[in-house]
Amino acid sequence: MQPTTRTKPKILFAGTTTGQDFNALKDVAEVSVKQGADDLGIAEVLWIDCATTKPEQYAPLLRLALDEGKQLVLRHPDDPARKALSDIVGCELKDPAAALMVIRDLQATTPSAYAITVLEDAPGLPPGELTQSGGDADPTSRSSAAPRGSPVAHESMGEPQDWATLLDAHRTRSARSVGGAGLIPPQGVMYGIRTLTGSFGNRLTQSNWSETRGKSQDIEYGFTSSFYVYRENGKSSADYVVIRVQQATFSPRSLMVRADNAKGYWQFDLQAQCTNNRNASLLSTSPDTTNSASPITDLSAPLHVKVLQDGSCLPTYWSARHGPVARAQEGWGLSNQSGIGSGTALWRYFHREQWNSINDPPNEFGRWWSNMYDGGYGGRVKNLNTLAGSSFTVENVCAWRFSASMINSNRNVTFTEILRYKLAAFANPKGTGNGHHQISWYNLENSPRTLTLDVVAVSEDVTSPCK
Repeated sequence: MQPTTRTKPKILFAGTTTGQDFNALKDVAEVSVKQGADDLGIAEVLWIDCATTKPEQYAPLLRLALDEGKQLVLRHPDDPARKALSDIVGCELKDPAAALMVIRDLQATTPSAYAITVLEDAPGLPPGELTQSGGDADPTSRSSAAPRGSPVAHESMGEPQDWATLLDAHRTRSARSVGGAGLIPPQGVMYGIRTLTGSFGNRLTQSNWSETRGKSQDIEYGFTSSFYVYRENGKSSADYVVIRVQQATFSPRSLMVRADNAKGYWQFDLQAQCTNNRNASLLSTSPDTTNSASPITDLSAPLHVKVLQDGSCLPTYWSARHGPVARAQEGWGLSNQSGIGSGTALWRYFHREQWNSINDPPNEFGRWWSNMYDGGYGGRVKNLNTLAGSSFTVENVCAWRFSASMINSNRNVTFTEILRYKLAAFANPKGTGNGHHQISWYNLENSPRTLTLDVVAVSEDVTSPCK
């Protein structure tokens, strides 16, 4: 691990001191290995190696650490560790994880606000489709699935974790939940916030084209989703409304090749999806389908709640609102493909100018290939727009209502987050070295990230006068 010039965090470490993690942490942190709460007072991070520490040694420290605003790291979390965490924060993560990072937001107006990051050491290869297509080649070979040994390969970026950067990023990211002030209700409304972060990285390599042999391209993408859980305590039998706000960022980083004869990999199709396991329909979603250069994310959900006024708790209607928020997407289109009845929230962002990836999909390259080249046969590859080759952040919001009867039968609701990411590269005959114009494209889907919320526990406030 590279040395760092940032201020070293103070870590209280629970677990074996002979492992790789402990040695790595010593390089970037001030590490104490004393057991118990004494050293927690001066520590910023409680680090627990669940593989080498028994629950009775760390469980009493978890709530204390989170209540004091410390960062909590559960390394190699097992079932007892997940159960201990779930009992405190009212949510459960069942995803395979190398580490869970958790922090309580002490700045939040609600007593129940936690942010969670799921980390993987060396994630397995995610589902992907690796395909190339010829343009002016023999029609029978213009669209074919990539064989074994495809010119495009992908591998997970499983380098050792840079814990100093991860701890710093998690604290910075957790300083506020995603979402605006309009989602914070007046006093008396019972609610809580849970924030889930997922980050992913892959490396693309291209070997068959003459312009790209030996080259690679690292890509990064990820999301932060905040779930605002409201108890409609203005009703005798309370329904629960969940509003989820997401910011997702896709970055192709430095393109593999920018020569006249070959260019890419550009991003051209981005999708963000969230579902729930209780078949609850959607109340609302935003942004809407548009070709605007600045789509607006704006959602309002009316709630039947109690509000504290002049010492009394009065039933009333209050609307939780996120937005309006504008996000630049010059030259891109947006399709809201959410299913209200199915409860699936889904947005698709697609490259529109100058290549419209909806009207001219990659698998039909043999029909439209000439549009991507200047100067006739063998002409240089045209450029795509700026957002195709740079960091692109999107924002979306959706809301569900879970009825009192539904929650009475089972208080737990599982939300699943999925991002889909597509990239493409183009080459002329000189760039491919095989005499033909070609496209090579890559489809990626992250392993799903799930968050199970005990909506009753998340929205509980024992100090509220309006229970």
